[in-house]
Amino acid sequence: MASAPNVSPSPVRARAEFAQIARDTESRLLRAARRMAQGDEDRAADLAQNALVRGYEAFLQGRFMPGSNAYAWLLRIMTNDYINSYRHSKKWDAGVDVDTLTRGGETAPPSAHAAPEDRPDTALLSGIMDEELERALASLSEPLRMCVMLVDVEGLDYAEAAAALNIPIGTVRSRLSRARMMLHERLVDYARSRRRL
Repeated sequence: MASAPNVSPSPVRARAEFAQIARDTESRLLRAARRMAQGDEDRAADLAQNALVRGYEAFLQGRFMPGSNAYAWLLRIMTNDYINSYRHSKKWDAGVDVDTLTRGGETAPPSAHAAPEDRPDTALLSGIMDEELERALASLSEPLRMCVMLVDVEGLDYAEAAAALNIPIGTVRSRLSRARMMLHERLVDYARSRRRL
């Protein structure tokens, strides 16, 4: 008995199907992108948009399995893009900030710096999660922070997070364990002050 040929949907139907996937996942992707970009709204928007564009291309090529978790699939695309750009920036980062470059090697006096509460990234993050929690999360190394973000913040299971990060499930569990212990140490006093411990 011959199997039925794999019939791909018409371009119009494929666009409509992906448009629905995009509508269903866009806000969650943007929220995840904001956490990856640590409040850099432009970077977050770029990450989410790139994930949708690459996802659409992959969808048209038949690389999405209908009935599977579209959000996890797009989040993996976005995570891979973020990791690649992070590695690239680390490779090419000169380690010099704008203040140093603009003043001939001198840094501006602290009085010239914006107050932390006036910085756009701080204002954005404070509206999303308690500042102490954001600081503790931001203090983690990138591999640990990504595991916490995907599993504890975005709610992916270990297998989905492992697939998104392209690492074994055991590595996800190990990183989560270390990250949670570090977060506990950094947040125990904060939790007591909020009477949550």
